[in-house]
Amino acid sequence: MKITLALAAGAASVLASPATGRNQFSESSYSAEDVIKRDFAIIGGGAAGTYAAISLADKNKTFTLVEITNRLGGHARTFTDPARGVNVDFGVQLYLDTPVVRDFFNRLDTPLANFNPAYFGNPNYFDFTKQIRVNNYSQGTLGTDYVAQLDRYPYLENGIDLPNPVPADLLLTWPEYIEKYNLGDSAESIFATPANPGDVLQDLALYMFNDLNHVMLQEDQGAAILNANYDNSELYVKALAEIRDNVLLKSSVTATKRGTDAKSGVKVVVNTPTGNKLIVAKQLILAMPPLLNNTKQFDLDAQEQKILAQINGKYYYGGVVNNTGLENGNGYINVGANTPYHVASLPGVVQFTPSSAPGYFFYWYNTLQAQTKSQVESATRDTIKWLQNQINGTSAVEPEFVDFEDFSPFHLEASKSDIANGFYRKMNGLQGHRNTWYIGSLFVVGTSQVWNNTKNMLPEIIAAAQL
Repeated sequence: MKITLALAAGAASVLASPATGRNQFSESSYSAEDVIKRDFAIIGGGAAGTYAAISLADKNKTFTLVEITNRLGGHARTFTDPARGVNVDFGVQLYLDTPVVRDFFNRLDTPLANFNPAYFGNPNYFDFTKQIRVNNYSQGTLGTDYVAQLDRYPYLENGIDLPNPVPADLLLTWPEYIEKYNLGDSAESIFATPANPGDVLQDLALYMFNDLNHVMLQEDQGAAILNANYDNSELYVKALAEIRDNVLLKSSVTATKRGTDAKSGVKVVVNTPTGNKLIVAKQLILAMPPLLNNTKQFDLDAQEQKILAQINGKYYYGGVVNNTGLENGNGYINVGANTPYHVASLPGVVQFTPSSAPGYFFYWYNTLQAQTKSQVESATRDTIKWLQNQINGTSAVEPEFVDFEDFSPFHLEASKSDIANGFYRKMNGLQGHRNTWYIGSLFVVGTSQVWNNTKNMLPEIIAAAQL
């Protein structure tokens, strides 16, 4: 079962209200210590931004990384019990065992271990909406029929580099694709992937193949690794300790001036806890979800606005809960009793998964509309209380919610019509435009691939700064 939260690669929005000031891009408007001159300005400290920062440091390149939260790591979220010191990862879970992954963990002296599927517990299936146990349900595995279809689209393996015109089959919904090619249970099992946000019955085949590609298949087949301390945030804590002098936490971009040629570079105004600072850099690296609302402070031209307006993200939430009354060693998974392909109804909890810390479960929550922490936890509590009755015949135990994260926007996508009209070709064409580069989860989903893609892009980004 694939449990990789490939969101793993996104980062929080790093924007705020536009800065005021007549000469906000003039160095003379700032004290000397508030003007930061670097080769690169990196916006977003998730998987891509942190990997880029460490890699640039290793190449003796200068940078400043701007992150709106008080930590690095994006969707690598870990709860640590303050009394027992045990960890619960409830964001990114697994990585593919590749040289890129091992090298990055080794670089930051962070231990890895092989993944044991038993860690996620013995699966039990329920329809949380209808409140019934679903017996005789089998999630199935992806077989040769799926792999044969996947192999038709090698350009989805490490990104989305579509031919022109876009193959019509990729713009079918996944149920339409299954029916057209008479695929069996193995293709249906993709619906059971827990990190599929939104209404998966409407997801395009393109995104199914891009998400559950050969990298993910290898993870499913036993090539997955994870942090040996069940703490995927450890990597980012160590990264921050190393590059702290070049990181602005709890900071927001308020205005940007980007040149039209390499020599003119970029200027970025950043609001920090100690006041506004001006970053003067050669190149700008956006390692954040580049939705239009997230990028308005980046001095977008008409071409950029039109392309970025086509990107959408989905809503997805997660958290950690203690004192559930659920059985340790068991996972509780939401499936539809009578829905097409047993897809769970929305909104609702995706699953409760036991952790390495006895008593603690992590959960994920899927919805089509934005919800507050209170709404998500209230609905999750109601599901836990119902499960308690199913398991123990009583709902006397009161759950304790100890951590929460909004993973939105999750799985960035474009519409069928925009894809057919060349969205990905146009988006790829923005790389380097006005000294700006886009890295992260727009073209790949899993953290392992985000790191790999970032590694592959950095030589071109570095070369642009040397012009």
